[in-house]
Amino acid sequence: MTHFEDPMQYTVDIKDNSAKIKITGRLTFKFHREYKEFLDELLKNKVGSYEFDLSGVEFIDSAGLGMLLIAKQKAQVFNAAVVLQRPPENVRRMLEVAKFDKIFTIQS
Repeated sequence: MTHFEDPMQYTVDIKDNSAKIKITGRLTFKFHREYKEFLDELLKNKVGSYEFDLSGVEFIDSAGLGMLLIAKQKAQVFNAAVVLQRPPENVRRMLEVAKFDKIFTIQS
């Protein structure tokens, strides 16, 4: 039996100096290239905050954590905040193990 990973999907809503990004699926290395392209396009909209809604993320691995760090590093260049919102319990545990609660604002 072959297992296919659910693809990472995202929607973006930009208004009032804020970008709201909803990510669903699996945030893993398999989707690193797609994420990088998406992030480069997103950051062309220089807004004050980037709010990543993680409520639909089923799984995140170390590469996925790295992708969130890249977003933070790139946004800091123009003093924009990156907020992680509503991670499911399994994703929240990964964020806490990686000490992301010390470097990101994580909202329930």
